[in-house]
Amino acid sequence: MKKIATLFLVVLFLFLTADILPQANSVELRDGTNALVGTYSTIQAAYNAIPATLTQSYVIEILPVYDNSLEVFPISFSSRIDAGPSKTITIRPKAGNTGESIVATPSNAPLINFDDADFVILDGRPGGVGSVVDFKVENLATSGTNSYTINFVNGATNNTVMFVHAVNHTQSTAGPRCLMFNTSATNISGNSNNTITNCKIEGGRSGVASSGTTANPNVDNVITDCEIFNFGYAGVWLLGATTNFTIQGCTIYQTAGISSTLVFGIQTSTTIFGKIDIIKNKIYDLQTSSSSATNIRAISLVPARNCVQNIVNNFISMTKSGTSISGYYGIQLAGTVPNECNIMYNTIRIGGTHTAGGTAGNIISAPFYKSGTNDTAVVNGYNNICINERSEGTVLHAGMYIANANGFYSFDHNDYWAVGGNPIVHLSGVSFTDLPTYKIAAAPNESHSNFMNVEFVSDTDLHLTGASVGNVGLLGMPVPGIITDIDGQTRDPQYPYMGADEANVPVPVELLSFTYALDMNDVLLSWSTATETNNKGFEVQRRSAGEWTTIAFVDGNNSSASQSNYSYLDADLKSGTYSYRLKQVDYDGSFTYLELNSEVTIGVPDEYSLSQNYPNPFNPSTTIRYSIKTGGEVTLRVYDILGNEVATLVNEVQEPGYYTVNFNGANLSSGVYVYTLESGEFSGVKKLLLMK
Repeated sequence: MKKIATLFLVVLFLFLTADILPQANSVELRDGTNALVGTYSTIQAAYNAIPATLTQSYVIEILPVYDNSLEVFPISFSSRIDAGPSKTITIRPKAGNTGESIVATPSNAPLINFDDADFVILDGRPGGVGSVVDFKVENLATSGTNSYTINFVNGATNNTVMFVHAVNHTQSTAGPRCLMFNTSATNISGNSNNTITNCKIEGGRSGVASSGTTANPNVDNVITDCEIFNFGYAGVWLLGATTNFTIQGCTIYQTAGISSTLVFGIQTSTTIFGKIDIIKNKIYDLQTSSSSATNIRAISLVPARNCVQNIVNNFISMTKSGTSISGYYGIQLAGTVPNECNIMYNTIRIGGTHTAGGTAGNIISAPFYKSGTNDTAVVNGYNNICINERSEGTVLHAGMYIANANGFYSFDHNDYWAVGGNPIVHLSGVSFTDLPTYKIAAAPNESHSNFMNVEFVSDTDLHLTGASVGNVGLLGMPVPGIITDIDGQTRDPQYPYMGADEANVPVPVELLSFTYALDMNDVLLSWSTATETNNKGFEVQRRSAGEWTTIAFVDGNNSSASQSNYSYLDADLKSGTYSYRLKQVDYDGSFTYLELNSEVTIGVPDEYSLSQNYPNPFNPSTTIRYSIKTGGEVTLRVYDILGNEVATLVNEVQEPGYYTVNFNGANLSSGVYVYTLESGEFSGVKKLLLMK
């Protein structure tokens, strides 16, 4: 009986301590030599055990038995004297402790506070090794303006959050953010020089936000290589007292819409100063479940006075259909104060179907929309691809929409496109669908820009594919300081591609111009190149309501560093609409297409005409051309100088159009002859000279 009682007490002890002992020794504190300082029941207790003045680095490691049940939230990382690059505090799961998490529901409070902390590292990788986001920090609260997941406050500087999955459930509550750079009321450093890298940031009314103290702004914070998704209002919201902020290499998207009438990938405001860098990001699938009038913008810029905004090498794909959408823009630039905005090498695609919203006849979607009205802003736009394939509705969908071109406006080497008769560019109240007309209106800007559609890998993957790879219509211009694309691939130093993707096939020919001239039913194509590399020549291709057909081949100049000029005459065309392109072929068999920017229309003649024969003098054959305005009986006869008819070339009923006839005088003597055209009330006479 005693043995049974003893066994019962042992089992009872093990049962009672199963929950108590693991938590009591679930966190280790180690010094810079990896020596164990102590074990603790909470992360907070381990942090509090770190000396007030640092003489070395410390590491807090979370063991597999940790369950955060004894934590008091928020967990607060406070300041330590002499903290620095060689005296850091790192919090991470212990090696082998995969799938660790901190999950709780604080009452209107953050889960983790960086409170005046400096050089603290929150690392989600077990043992600090690897590249997997493995550590979840989740605030389960669904309301409360202070229900952040991670909060930087009161002068937190030089901290790092890396490989952490931060989750917040306040998408439908105004105020809270998943990760927040907050105020610093008395610490002049602000919450500055912090880095968030390789994290998943999920949910929150906003995923990341910065709203500092005016006297002590947040400075030089960086968000890099993060996945920011399923927020309610904005992926990143820079809303106040912030100077110099970088968002780079991030993916910002939504898998489902929240009921919000405003949705932004990135939004800035009028109190964001210094330099804002938005570089190499991918923003896509922004959406809302609201049935009210809604504005959705991938990047919304409302600049502060004298700030500089660099929007470079971004993929933006907005292709979700929706109801009651009154504004759907890739990049919108607003504001009324002096500022500089540099929009370079971006690829922006608008798509989907517009079902309702907006005012009939108004432009409500565009890859780039400048709504700012000030006349002191500097706006530079180079090497951007702006494609709008959105359709339906009584509203308009433009390739670019500049409501006011005032200020210092410099744009060139851009490609624009819109479908369904929509304006390809709308500039200061005037819509354009014809490139030459737009270039005249935009001069001295846009002299090298283009109107053409582009092939992408998919709706959300905006890497170039198909005929767009190697297409000289996408030839950009070098921009100092921008030497790589969105993937880090080195750009061609002389002839980079437009857009964020530097395709793997170099552009072999730099095309200066490709134009046409129309003479009756003849089309003269002319093109010039600035340089050529390995250029065998050009197939001249034509299309009229069918497939492309090759009509000629014009030899190239192999490799040339100087300008080369080419032409081809496509003669005797019937009435109709024609498209032309050049298939530029290299000696190795590779090729690219160069399309004429506008269609060529040969209509019905609006007058009768009889042209001078060519050649003249001739021996023995020559060509006679004429046009018929109204269908009917037509005669074309040749007479000698005495009035004797020597040949009847045409004697039949003909439809309105352009005609060409060959006259062979092999059986005639040298001399002057007369040819006459008669049709209806028209009569025309010309002389020709046969010289044998």
